[in-house]
Amino acid sequence: MAVALFIWGFIQSFVVGIIIPLVKKARSNYLLSLIFISTSFNILFQYLLRYRELKNTIPEFLILPDILDLILPALVLIYVYNILGKPFVTRRFGYLIIPLIWSLVLISFVIVKHDFGFHTYIGSTFHKISLTVIFLWKFFICYKGLSIYKKESESINQKQASLFLWPKVLVIFLGFLSYIAFITLCYWVAVGTHYGENAIIRFMQELVEVNYLLFTSSIIFITIFFSLKYPKILSGSPLIKRTNHSDFPEGKKYLEELNSLIINERIHLDTELDEKKLAETLGVHSYILSKLLNEYLGKSFSEFINEKRIDEAKRLLGSEEHNDLTVFAIAVDSGFRSESVFYVNFKKITGQTPIQYKKMLKSQSVKPKEE
Repeated sequence: MAVALFIWGFIQSFVVGIIIPLVKKARSNYLLSLIFISTSFNILFQYLLRYRELKNTIPEFLILPDILDLILPALVLIYVYNILGKPFVTRRFGYLIIPLIWSLVLISFVIVKHDFGFHTYIGSTFHKISLTVIFLWKFFICYKGLSIYKKESESINQKQASLFLWPKVLVIFLGFLSYIAFITLCYWVAVGTHYGENAIIRFMQELVEVNYLLFTSSIIFITIFFSLKYPKILSGSPLIKRTNHSDFPEGKKYLEELNSLIINERIHLDTELDEKKLAETLGVHSYILSKLLNEYLGKSFSEFINEKRIDEAKRLLGSEEHNDLTVFAIAVDSGFRSESVFYVNFKKITGQTPIQYKKMLKSQSVKPKEE
């Protein structure tokens, strides 16, 4: 069973890695491709070293899985930063040199140790040190991935929430990599140099291998699922839009004028309002308004206007003066053409239906009598 899983894991990872850049040539897709291709070669080398004579004919290859185990978490972290649209400043990520340093240590060990071979390396003290470094490195990268996920999850809007499940899966992936590295370390500390000497030890080894292979296969299926459900993942564009105000210095002035239209003229309540009409009222070309909304604010026209309309709907729902208004009347008075569109946008932005929101306001307004 383990042999079949090794072969299937290699083929599956390699094919997915080759296909991803063909969908869209983009940096994030190249990184994701490298993740799967490095995983496929890791599986391949582990298969050749365990079930073929490669460990005896070319024992130097024994360190390759360790090197790939060091590279993979770094690739995943860089990919997470990329899809979140965060600038990757090299000086802030100097710790990514650790895989290179330990890889050089491993290569130097192979060169210096003249009797290097399967039986002198696997289960040795140096092998256990290497596995410890790999575990600590994966655990550290998992911590960094979790930190960025928590930080970014606080700033995402309702629309981005579903897409944000993808980096969450990747952080979980880093966690499982750490878990597998820990189990592998524990196994070799317990077994030592007695590898394969009895049935129980061989069973434990196969259990670790199957654990790793099943997890690797599952992450590939999860990637395919997310790519099909959310095509933007492979579009090459960041999942979260970043704004750079320095590229649009006039933005502050235009934004003040736009907010003035919203506050004073309440233009957002016009049910016939579209991007062209708003640009004309603002006195700018359509491309200026588009740049103001998309690049300066990081929102589309509909997102911006609907948020303002929902703010008005919330005001009406909380007003005693308008307590007798129906939901349809509130929808129209807020600038929506239909009640269904109003419901969808209200739930998307607030996480509640208009009725639920109104009930919440009533429950908050009820205060216990002072004794």
